[in-house]
Amino acid sequence: MMTTIRISDKKQGLYGISGHVGVGHVHSHSGFVQDDSAGFAVASLILKKAVDVDTTIAKVYADPDKNTITVTTASGGTGTLSPRRGVTPSEAVILASAAGLDAAYTQNIAVKVCGRIYGQGAAEVPVALQGACALAALDSFRIALGDKLLMTKEKFDNKYDVSAGIVLDIDDIPVSLMLVVNGTNEGIGPDEDYEGNTNWTEKGEMMRTLGLDSIPTTVIESKAFIPGMADKLAENQYMVRAQEGVDCMELGEALYAAGRELGLPIRYEKNLMPMPNGALARATADFADKVISAATKLRTADSAKEKTELTAEIAKLISEDAGGVTFMSSSLNNIVRGAGTLQGISAVLSMVTTREYQAYWKIPMLEETEAEGYKNVIIKAIKTLAAGNR
Repeated sequence: MMTTIRISDKKQGLYGISGHVGVGHVHSHSGFVQDDSAGFAVASLILKKAVDVDTTIAKVYADPDKNTITVTTASGGTGTLSPRRGVTPSEAVILASAAGLDAAYTQNIAVKVCGRIYGQGAAEVPVALQGACALAALDSFRIALGDKLLMTKEKFDNKYDVSAGIVLDIDDIPVSLMLVVNGTNEGIGPDEDYEGNTNWTEKGEMMRTLGLDSIPTTVIESKAFIPGMADKLAENQYMVRAQEGVDCMELGEALYAAGRELGLPIRYEKNLMPMPNGALARATADFADKVISAATKLRTADSAKEKTELTAEIAKLISEDAGGVTFMSSSLNNIVRGAGTLQGISAVLSMVTTREYQAYWKIPMLEETEAEGYKNVIIKAIKTLAAGNR
């Protein structure tokens, strides 16, 4: 699909694209596993069509004495983070092997270099590496674009969230593009109150400047293994989600039609993102009850066998199920739902994987060919909507 993408002189787009990385948000409840960095990778891919930026990792330097992991790209972008329990000399050697990989594909890098990744403080070094890659990629765009790239500068006690935005002309259609990094200090994550197109504080101000608080916006989401859906899949699929009566159904239809016209495996779900009405608060309480139950049994356990099994159960709950409740404030979830989406203007594009894929890979990783598919679906949908509105 031939498309011309360049930096626009417009102040706002007619359509929006938002892609984030939820650093360390890999697992959730009921066996859900994802690559929550897909949105950031796709948004980066689109921006790289407009500006000459090389986000290939030139070097990863981990300093055990200073407890820092620094990623530097070929374009000179850098990102530095510190894992909670330090970095070992052996880990420093392993992390250096990330050189040559694309920093925009952050979970892909963490898994390829470290073997696997868990959030919630279960594996801080892979999560810190992932976050440092995201920051380095974003810094590469900052260096190349200067003041043309709007960026937030707010500081948080517990996290290093950064959002960046710009208007692109995609075949002469002005489109506001936003890249979001949601990361928690010390590699513990996830905390994603600023994911998707949520419009709070400095991020909200930037969105208003770009028109992203009011225009139809594709929120790019994860490549995920969803147990309840996987058995019915013959192949990995793209998935459009737009809730009837809540979201932008015209955009949802355009995304679905674009995927079908491109010959991609794609599905359209219109009832997977209802307004939650306390769902995350209940899930948090249910999770806490599971931990309390295991800890209560541990309190009176005598045998080493039982104590080992119970601590392993707690570790699994923390490293997996907890990701489904820590990623967002419960009260905020009631407003923006799990993907952090504004009502009326949003539709979500993600991927779902087969059970066979999950059985082999264990942790999903977005591939470049899949990112190209995301990009092509989004651009075709925008062009279709623009043609219909002329």
